[in-house]
Amino acid sequence: MNGKQRMKAMIDHEPFDRIGVSGWVHMPMVDHNVHDMTKATINVVDYCGWDFVKIMTTGHYPPEAWGGDITLSKSLTHWYGVINRYPIRDLESLRSLEVQGKDNPVFIRETAIAKNLVEHYKDEKPVISTIFTPLTTLQELMSRGTNEKTLPLMKEHKKEVHEALEKIVESTKNYLDMLIEEAHIDGIFFANQYASRNVIDDELYDEFCAPYDKQILAYIKDKTWFNVLHVHGENNLMFDKCLDYDVQAFSWENCVPGLDSDTISSVAEVRAMTDKILITGLARHYDYYNENNDRDELKEFFRKRLLTVINESKDKRVVFAPGCALPMDVDRYVFTLMEEVVKEEGIIDDKL
Repeated sequence: MNGKQRMKAMIDHEPFDRIGVSGWVHMPMVDHNVHDMTKATINVVDYCGWDFVKIMTTGHYPPEAWGGDITLSKSLTHWYGVINRYPIRDLESLRSLEVQGKDNPVFIRETAIAKNLVEHYKDEKPVISTIFTPLTTLQELMSRGTNEKTLPLMKEHKKEVHEALEKIVESTKNYLDMLIEEAHIDGIFFANQYASRNVIDDELYDEFCAPYDKQILAYIKDKTWFNVLHVHGENNLMFDKCLDYDVQAFSWENCVPGLDSDTISSVAEVRAMTDKILITGLARHYDYYNENNDRDELKEFFRKRLLTVINESKDKRVVFAPGCALPMDVDRYVFTLMEEVVKEEGIIDDKL
C-alpha cells in the first residue's frame, strides 16, 4: 500500500498493511519561495519515507498575511524571525482588523506550494495544509506563541474579540477555498494552541474557541477527507472539548519527560475516548538526541516509543510521529530511523 491507500484504509476501518509514519520540520531558508519550498518538502518527505505530507508553512503566515512587519530568520536551526510590528497592537487595531481575500499574496504563495505538492504526489500520498484555529490566528496577530495578550482581551473586550474572530473565520474560508479548489489538498492540519488548561479555562474555550473552530470544520466538510486536529501542548490537554470536532485524526504530545504522568494524555487514554487515527509517539524536544550520536541507541529508543504506541492503541490505527514540529538542530538521517522501526515492528499480520 502507498501512503494514501494506508491513510484511507485507517479512516474507513478497512484492512491495512502497517501502521503509518510521518513528521514535519520547519524550513525557514526556503519556506517563502514556491519552487524551493516545493523541492525541499519533497526531498525530506521522500528521504524519511513519510506516509503523508504536512506542509510546513511558516509559523509567521498569519501576521504576514495581515501585513505585519517581519524580519525573517536567517538561521537553519530557528524557524522564527522577529516581528517588528504586529498587525494588532491595541484595541483600535483589533477593531479595524480586515477580512483577507483571495488576492492575499501569502494565500497565493501557499496555495501554489500546495498545488505543486499535490500534483507531484497525485495518488501516492495525502497532502494536508497547515491552518491555525481562529483564536490561534488571533494570538499570532498580536504575539508569538503566547496567550498574554489574548486572555485579557477575551475577559475585558469580548465584543471586539468576537468580531475579530468572525473576520478571521471569513479570511480562513477564503484561504481554504483556494487550497481546496485550486490546489486540491486532501485535508488540513488544524493547529490549536488553546486546547490545554495550561492556557485557557473551560468557559473561555467554550466561548472563544470551539464555536469558531467548528465553523471552519463545517465549511470543509465533504470537501476534504483527511483532516487532523493538532492538540498543541505538553500536558493538561482538553481532549474532552475536542472529541466532537469533525476530523479524522488527532495529533498531540503523548510522552513528555519530566512531567507528572497523570497530566499527560497517553495513547491508551486517548484511544479510550475516540476511534480516530492517532498521530503521536515521540517527544519533539527530547527524543532525537543522543550524547554519542549513536545510531543504534537512537533506533532502539525509537523502537521502545513505537511499541508503546502500538500496545496502547490496541487497534494499531496510528501514525508514528512527533508530538509537534521536529527539531531543526538534528541531522535528518535521525528521522529516517522512524520509518525503519515502523517497517520492523509495525507490520499488520492479521490485516485488521
